[in-house]
Amino acid sequence: MLIYSYFDNVLEILGIVSLSPAAANYIKLAALLIVGFCVGVNVMLILRLKIKRSLFSFRNLVIIGIFPFICLILSEGAITSFIINKFFNSSEKLSELLFYFLSRQAIWSLWLGFAIGSSIRFSFSRIQYKHTSVENLKTQIPDKSEVRAPDIEKKDQNHFPEY
Repeated sequence: MLIYSYFDNVLEILGIVSLSPAAANYIKLAALLIVGFCVGVNVMLILRLKIKRSLFSFRNLVIIGIFPFICLILSEGAITSFIINKFFNSSEKLSELLFYFLSRQAIWSLWLGFAIGSSIRFSFSRIQYKHTSVENLKTQIPDKSEVRAPDIEKKDQNHFPEY
């Protein structure tokens, strides 16, 4: 969040001041998306879910992330003004309401990043394969007291057939 709050100062230090305002805005939104993603992943790591394997939950992404995604798309002024002009006959009150509501791109990108990050489910449970489980290995390896050298003197008489 510190990078976002001091973004203009960081650009001046790095010498990248020749960016267009739109490009600087998209870089800010991408940084907030990454921050939101990291927060969402940390939340999922703190929960310690008992699942058998890691997965990405598209259902969770749609439920949590559809609203900020739509708001980010509508926050570009041309789309919103087209909708207001076409369907609401250029209503000034509605135009101002949507402008103030949708102009919070920082909130929408942070929320969308959180939705993406919280859709990842990690599993840290170890998979126990049948041939490597501890109980199975104990039954396969005999104790040292049970291991004896084979009797060489005894020969199995019935081992070879007689001709």
